Amino acid sequence: MKFWEIGKRNLKELYRDPIALGFLLGMPIAFILIFGLAEMGETPNPSVLGIVDNDRSQYSQAFTGSLHEIPLLEVVPITSEMEAETALNDGILPAYLIIPQGFSQVVTAAEPADFVLTYDEANPSLPQRLMPMINEATRQFLNVEIPLDVELVPQESRIANPYINWFIPGMAVYGLMILIPTVGGIMVRDRIKGFLLRLLTTPARPSDFIFGYTMPFIPVMLISVAIYLGVGFLMGMTIIGNFGLAYLILFITGIFCLGLGMLIGTVARSEDQASGIPWIFIVPLAMISGAWFNAETMPAGLIKVASVFPFYHAINACRNVVSGGVSAGDIGTDLYWIIGWAVAIFAIGIAVFRKSMTR
Repeated sequence: MKFWEIGKRNLKELYRDPIALGFLLGMPIAFILIFGLAEMGETPNPSVLGIVDNDRSQYSQAFTGSLHEIPLLEVVPITSEMEAETALNDGILPAYLIIPQGFSQVVTAAEPADFVLTYDEANPSLPQRLMPMINEATRQFLNVEIPLDVELVPQESRIANPYINWFIPGMAVYGLMILIPTVGGIMVRDRIKGFLLRLLTTPARPSDFIFGYTMPFIPVMLISVAIYLGVGFLMGMTIIGNFGLAYLILFITGIFCLGLGMLIGTVARSEDQASGIPWIFIVPLAMISGAWFNAETMPAGLIKVASVFPFYHAINACRNVVSGGVSAGDIGTDLYWIIGWAVAIFAIGIAVFRKSMTR
C-alpha cells in the first residue's frame, strides 16, 4: 500500500498549489474561450483586390458591382494596369484583376471571359482565397452564370523562398516568448533558496533587482535573435528591407519578454507556477498573433484581441520589413506598441517588486 501513501501525499501537494492546478485546468478553458467566443458572430478580415476595368462598359461596371457585394472582398478601383502594377510592387495591393476590353461583347455572346489575376508571388495563398469570390461574382452577375477563364500571373518577387520569409519572423517571436517562463522560474528558484532574501538586506533598490536579473539574459536574447535570423538565411530567407530594423524589432520584443518573465517571477509562489502559468497565454497569443497562421484569415474579433498585445505588432512589423522592405516610419504604429509595452512592463515589474519587499 506504499503507492497509496505516496499518492495521497502527491495529491495533497497538488491541491496545496491552486495556481498550478489552475494552470492544468485553465489551458483548455483558455483555448475554448479565446477561439470560441471570438468566432461567435465574427467573420475574417476582407481580402483586398484591385480592379482594372479596361472595358469601361455597363457590363463591366455591373460585374464590378457584383464583386463589391461579396462580403469578404474589398474592391479597389485602379485606373490603369501600370498603376496597379506599381501598387502591387509597393505593397499597397496584394493582387489585382484585369477586366479585358470587349468584355461586354463576350458576355452577350455567352463566350468565356478571359480575365487576368496578378498577385504577389510572396503570398501564394492569395489565389485560393480570391478565386471562389470571383467565381461567386460571376454567378451573381445579371443573374446569369458566365463562363470565366482566369489566368493566374504571379508577380515576380525578389524573395527566394516566400514561405520561409513568412515563417521565420513568427517563429522568432514565439522563440522569444519562451524566455518568459525561463526567466520567471530562475527568479523564483533564487527566492526559494534564500538568495533573493539575502539580497533584500542590501541597500539595493527594486529597479536594481529587476534590471540585475534582466541583464544576464540580454546576451542570451541577442544570440537567440541572431540564431533565428541566421537559420532563416540558411533556409533561404531573403531580407528585402533593413536587416538592422528587423533585428531591432525582435530585440525590443525580447526585452518585453524578459520584463514579463521578471514580473511573473515576482508574483509566482513556486517554480512550477512561474514556469507553467505563462503557457496559458503564450500558446494562444502566438496562434492569434500570426506566428503559425496567417492573421489576415482569422476572425476580426481574434485580431482585435491580438492587436492589444505586442506580439501581433512585432510579427507584423518584422514580416513587413523582411518581405516588404518598409521603413521605420511605415511601421511606426507597430513600433510604438512594442516599445510602449516594454517600458510599461518594466515599470509595473518594479512597482510590484517594491510592494513585495514590504511584505
